[in-house]
Amino acid sequence: MRSQVLWGIALTAIGAVIAAIAILVLPFLLIYGIPLIVVGLALIIWQGREETIEAIKE
Repeated sequence: MRSQVLWGIALTAIGAVIAAIAILVLPFLLIYGIPLIVVGLALIIWQGREETIEAIKE
């Protein structure tokens, strides 16, 4: 797998764990969990964007 996908999966998983802890115990941790999930999903969704843009320019 590409590094963006691995980082995306890792950040999403870490964010999900933090969000689960936040829901169960410490609600202020959602400030950290939700952005990690969003960034992780963005990395997975836009994984090959730069190669596509480079190919169109050439």
